[in-house]
Amino acid sequence: MASVEEVKANVAASVDGTQRAVASILQVSDQLDEALTRLRMTAIGSFHPSIAMAIAQLEQARNRLDEAQTLARSAMDSADAYRMIV
Repeated sequence: MASVEEVKANVAASVDGTQRAVASILQVSDQLDEALTRLRMTAIGSFHPSIAMAIAQLEQARNRLDEAQTLARSAMDSADAYRMIV
């Protein structure tokens, strides 16, 4: 069985890794925002279903990244709370 200090260190390492993942998610979100902006500008005046589908799918991808970021931050908060009581 791991000591209390080992548990705390492992939880801290997990939180740090999650923080790096959240930073990466933010970068990807920014890239998707740029892609969406370009696509929307290109599609102005076009009502083709394919371009509308592409925009909708990119928006959905962006929304799921937002959800992933929210969940990851919540997980970090929970892990930090656990680390404080151990």
